[in-house]
Amino acid sequence: MKKPADTQSKRKRTPRKLDLDPRNPNFARDFAVAARAFTRKATKSPEAALAVLVSEGIVTKSGKLSKNYR
Repeated sequence: MKKPADTQSKRKRTPRKLDLDPRNPNFARDFAVAARAFTRKATKSPEAALAVLVSEGIVTKSGKLSKNYR
């Protein structure tokens, strides 16, 4: 018996391993998929965006630009 649509839990998809080798014929499509997933994750909230910028070394934990970007 299926659950009603409003009570079904959404299953998280397991990300598949992307072959981001430029010689791969599907490189552009795979890169676009990866970029969309990253953008969704990074722009989910202001806190998530700050976490990405900190992890990339663009800003400090306090939100100020790091020395390399001043």
